[in-house]
Amino acid sequence: MTLWLADIGWRPQLDNPDARGWSVVAAYVIAAGFCTRAALGLRKTERGESAVWQFLAAGLLLLGINKQLNLQTLFIALVRLAMLAVGWDEELRPAELIFSFVFTAAGLALIWFLRRRFRQFFARNRWAFTGVVVVLVFVLIRAASISHVFEWAGIQQKEAHDDKNWTWVLEIGGSACLALAAAKAKRESDRGRPG
Repeated sequence: MTLWLADIGWRPQLDNPDARGWSVVAAYVIAAGFCTRAALGLRKTERGESAVWQFLAAGLLLLGINKQLNLQTLFIALVRLAMLAVGWDEELRPAELIFSFVFTAAGLALIWFLRRRFRQFFARNRWAFTGVVVVLVFVLIRAASISHVFEWAGIQQKEAHDDKNWTWVLEIGGSACLALAAAKAKRESDRGRPG
């Protein structure tokens, strides 16, 4: 099975084993820990807010795991393989562009939904909303680079992806915003004043 996975362009390995990659994993895990602490501190008094913190913690933990396993590349490779298997060779690039646009629209819709659905939560935790938006922007940019949208737009892949400074800032920055918001929420719940 490992040979078959390598044939489609993915194999189980650490994808970012350098200091920068591990610092992002650490940021995601630490932020997830702060979100979990906030959720536990609010579980008796503010169940709805506690659930949002739990959801954010789970999302951050998944992003940390994915940072090293690069599971989105496996997903895209499997979709490409399926398209080639049914004879859609010519439709591969247009399908990647459509996927990127749909994924981007879904990401923007998710931001809008979260803002409306959890209005009170994000009003009390403004840094949490900032962190969610920053991390989602990173995810959308990453999806665009994987789907070759930058090539289609005439941007050199080296310019778009190889310089990882800006993506590192987005990942670390978004995680830091969420960790700060969660620490503040935990402090306030400990004082008996949720949010």
